Amino acid sequence: MTTIDWGVILLYFIGLLGIGVIFSRRAGTASGMFVAARQSPWWLSGISAYMTMFSAGTFVVWGGITYEYGMVGIAICCMYGISAFIAGRFFAGKWNKTGLSTGAEFVEARYGKGAFHFYTWYRLIFLFNSGLALYGLAVMICPLLPLSEGHILADPATGMLSVPMACVILAVIVIAYTMIGGLWAVLVTDTLQFFVLTTCLALVVPLLIILNGGFGPIIAAAPEGFFKPVAPGFSAGFLVGWMLLNMFTLGADWSFIQRHLCVPTAKDAQKALYLFGGLYLVTPFLWMAPPLIFRTMEAGANPEQAYILAVEKVLPIGMLGLMIAAMFSATASSISTQLNVFAGVLTDDIYCRHFRPQAKDKELVLAGRIFTVLIGLYMLGGALILPRVTTYRNFVIVMASILGPAVSLPTLFGLFCRKISRHVVWLVILVGGGLGVLNKIGFAQNGFLTRVAALEGTTEFVQQYTREVDIFFGIGVVAIIMVIAQLTGRERPEWENLQQTIRRKKALHTIIEKPSVFPALVMGYCVAGLGLVILCLVPFNDRDQFALATTSFILFLFGAFFIFYVGREARPKEMMIRAPSGEKMGVKKEQG
Repeated sequence: MTTIDWGVILLYFIGLLGIGVIFSRRAGTASGMFVAARQSPWWLSGISAYMTMFSAGTFVVWGGITYEYGMVGIAICCMYGISAFIAGRFFAGKWNKTGLSTGAEFVEARYGKGAFHFYTWYRLIFLFNSGLALYGLAVMICPLLPLSEGHILADPATGMLSVPMACVILAVIVIAYTMIGGLWAVLVTDTLQFFVLTTCLALVVPLLIILNGGFGPIIAAAPEGFFKPVAPGFSAGFLVGWMLLNMFTLGADWSFIQRHLCVPTAKDAQKALYLFGGLYLVTPFLWMAPPLIFRTMEAGANPEQAYILAVEKVLPIGMLGLMIAAMFSATASSISTQLNVFAGVLTDDIYCRHFRPQAKDKELVLAGRIFTVLIGLYMLGGALILPRVTTYRNFVIVMASILGPAVSLPTLFGLFCRKISRHVVWLVILVGGGLGVLNKIGFAQNGFLTRVAALEGTTEFVQQYTREVDIFFGIGVVAIIMVIAQLTGRERPEWENLQQTIRRKKALHTIIEKPSVFPALVMGYCVAGLGLVILCLVPFNDRDQFALATTSFILFLFGAFFIFYVGREARPKEMMIRAPSGEKMGVKKEQG
């Protein structure tokens, strides 16, 4: 790390806060703060959703798996793309047509207050684990950030930036721009982070290939089976199950429901997820190339640090700082989304509805910002505490496979099926989640079920195919219960309650056919500014000057595209602004 790298990191973080300030005015209403006034362009929502899935897990978990097993990590990431196409086809437009504001509002309307409170507090409790994303990234990059002896931010044992302090710094930055700019700031910073990471990796991968002498030496030095999409513990069955799990996540997780709701039309919601899917079918070959190539260079590295070690080998001066800043903020994208979603739930569905139904927009925005800070501190606590209990990789996979479907499937079935009652929700949670946990505990090494002689064959099978069995209990059992309930039940009054809520919400909102173009203008100037920063790095590098200049030129072209092509489509339009409680706030002209 050089002084220039540190300067780039500082400049990048100032830019993130600046974006929050730019969008603070548009976050001046509850609708603007939590659903972007339903004016987000489809491409902005799609890239933001993509980056929400893209966090420290991409670098630490899937990057580590790619370093150990090769093409397996790429195959796992590509499953997100298939999931997105299916979810876009069947779920995204359906959510947008409801006109609801949050996933929590749907749960209350469809299954009642009991389910609403359970889902809300369950998800809030497990927000604690989101701090693991902060921790995972801090562990990976802190070894690259040396500080002077006795520095207040340094780890005395290593002389590097301490992991807890790195978590605190990132948390403060994310809380600040999310609190100030609301969902608009989250969407735009996510998209900017996508451009920064793509730019850095577009430089890293060719330079790594050149450093290794081309594709031939890389292929020759790879371990046997390194380019197969499956490996022990990651079978074809696991890949299919992983695809289904993430299909349900994209269709029912409140973070992604927010992305479906913040665009003007159902067609826009579908296009956003199709963009998500297309990116995840292509970009994993770029994202995962550094640890895959690095394995052929150094076989004994720490898998969780393989990604950044590969990047460090080839990035020019200044670009390493930009890459680190972008990796920080890529993790921030998933965290900022959670902050905004749950601040919206606590503000709209709890504070406004149950405590202050007559609250005006100014009060609701203030409450939302306070909740953003409190939730951010809560997630920071997870970053500092949970690593003492479990590893990041195990937690990500186990939590997604065991508990995810038991919560998400009732939401999706409730969106389409008339006969699913609130009682089925509790049955699914107790039976599906309970069996998953029982399997995980009972058949673990030295678990109580492993000591039952009659289950010896089952124990051997479960321990050999642990991840596949976890997914079966997570998806199979839950889906069977839901299908039986739909086939044998009768139409429930809860369904009519949902339809009444949807009709009421639609009556309160003026349909906005065209999205705002202001984010495109901001993105254009940000991308052009990024190109200028990279151009300024050319004189400080003795090598790769042509690559830097070319990258800078391409970014200038992208910036011009956003400013002059997308921006010229701006048209004045009317939109009705209303408080979440339904109070009319007036009509105003909105340019873009």
